[in-house]
Amino acid sequence: MMFNSSGPLDIFSFTHPEVVSEVLNGSSQLFFNASMAMWNTSCGEQLLDYTATEKIVIGLMLAIITTVTVIGNTLVVIAVCVVKKLRQPSNYLLVSLAVADLSVAIVVMPFVIVTDLTGGKWLFGEVFCNIFIGMDVMCCTASIMTLCVISVDSAASVVAQNCCIHPIKLQDNQ
Repeated sequence: MMFNSSGPLDIFSFTHPEVVSEVLNGSSQLFFNASMAMWNTSCGEQLLDYTATEKIVIGLMLAIITTVTVIGNTLVVIAVCVVKKLRQPSNYLLVSLAVADLSVAIVVMPFVIVTDLTGGKWLFGEVFCNIFIGMDVMCCTASIMTLCVISVDSAASVVAQNCCIHPIKLQDNQ
């Protein structure tokens, strides 16, 4: 669970210790103050309170990182698509990685920036929170899996080169 969303306490939900203890005690009336009436839903953890200066610095740094990510990955895709010498199967894996990272930068990072600047409070609703978490996991997993495929491809090419080189050397020496 990543983000924070506030909502009213659902007295019919047995996921909160206050509700469970009241039900177990046989009490039909819940006693809680106003701060207990608002609780973190599935998108929440702890709220952080930043000063205005901290928000500006954090916002600028995260915006710069996101912008550089978008520009850099876009340039990789354009370079491989435009330059004929770069159109090789190994570079297609790099394009795949660039697209996966581009999807993280466009779909995930802006909402994380807003959430970080609000101190961890999710402002986009519970339904979109679940959609966002799914997109976050999907985009990051695509990037990680592409890195795995690139490493397997590199290892396979090294093994293939070594297997092909040794028999040729042995034949030449005999």
